[in-house]
Amino acid sequence: MRIIALTAFLAACGGEKTQATDDEEWMDLGEDRDGEDDTNGDDPDDPADPDDPDDPADPDDPDDPDDPDDPDDPDDPDDPDDPDFDDCPAGVICLSSFPTRESGTTVGAASDRYDSYPCASGTDESGPEVIYRVDLAEDGFLALDLGGMSGDTDVDIHLLASDDADDCIDRGHWSAGALLEAGSYYLVVDTWVSASGEAMDGAYTLQIGHTSVADLELQGMGPEVAEDALYAFDVAWFNGDTDSFAYGITDFSQHSSERRAWFMDLAEEAVYWNLYITHGEHSSDAASPGWSEYFSNINESHQSSLGMMRGAEDYSGSLGHSMRIDGLEAGYNDNVRMRAIVLHGAEYAREEFVEAYGRAGRSWGCPAVDDRWVDDVIDFAMDGTLLFFWYPDGDWSEHSEYLR
Repeated sequence: MRIIALTAFLAACGGEKTQATDDEEWMDLGEDRDGEDDTNGDDPDDPADPDDPDDPADPDDPDDPDDPDDPDDPDDPDDPDDPDFDDCPAGVICLSSFPTRESGTTVGAASDRYDSYPCASGTDESGPEVIYRVDLAEDGFLALDLGGMSGDTDVDIHLLASDDADDCIDRGHWSAGALLEAGSYYLVVDTWVSASGEAMDGAYTLQIGHTSVADLELQGMGPEVAEDALYAFDVAWFNGDTDSFAYGITDFSQHSSERRAWFMDLAEEAVYWNLYITHGEHSSDAASPGWSEYFSNINESHQSSLGMMRGAEDYSGSLGHSMRIDGLEAGYNDNVRMRAIVLHGAEYAREEFVEAYGRAGRSWGCPAVDDRWVDDVIDFAMDGTLLFFWYPDGDWSEHSEYLR
């Protein structure tokens, strides 16, 4: 998984650090006092450094997953723990390195043996198709995004457990995906046939991403939150909670002085922002305000909520450009909209503020990020992006329908 470099950050974000003499003054300078729209709620990483031995993008890092000399590299052909894959069948395009973008066309495609799939039994897919096999060296979420079609082209993507239409795992007009164990799977880009018998074949592009727990760990997540985040996304995907592979993950078990929020695209395998993010003022004790420990779904609690949520519409209010959030888990976060828990920007979520005071400021329950990046984050997250807020509290973490 790659990190998108944000090269303009240091040049654009100079200035003095905020000063304070005691915590009360610090609270006045930095704490969220949400306004009329938010009465109850409320520096991304530098570009990859080629000389940083801990940089996951460093080609000389012995722990780099793409390093051919790394014995633990899942793509290392000499690794005895790698699964064995059969030879690529005739007429099939085999892929084992991700992310990848494939360009193709079903016009004149050699295969025309799949006519229907049990995952969409009423859909006529009797036109020609292009077949791929993906070989996954480790467990992970496979994301498939179909695009690049003209107005007279209608092809669909199907994910199969084997080279058999009856083994359909997922399908869609634009996208399909699933959390899969290591092994080989088949992708079929198939042509839809209209009621009049016209095959809507044509050109397309297929973006394929595969995200594993190890990939997320390389971005700074712990193994438990990484595993839960992928599992929860898979549950939400098959619930129909989203049709986008954009994803935001927040690990509230990390101190607020850490970049504990990640905004990524699972199909592109790209982390666009890794940011500081705030928690509610009553989610922490006064003696340790940087650690979040308490979470709530109750109005005026000034606590953060846990679980799977979804970005909704944006608006401009007392906190500037903000985004409303809808909770997807009854009893844990389904009151966030009513509580005016929104994503917004704040100076007290900036890197300079964290460096000055050893933690981010606290909100009235809202997840606030660096105000210099909030416009981009909202554009990315609004209108359907899943937002996952994690903490091993022993309640939500044990009973959520989005977790194992």
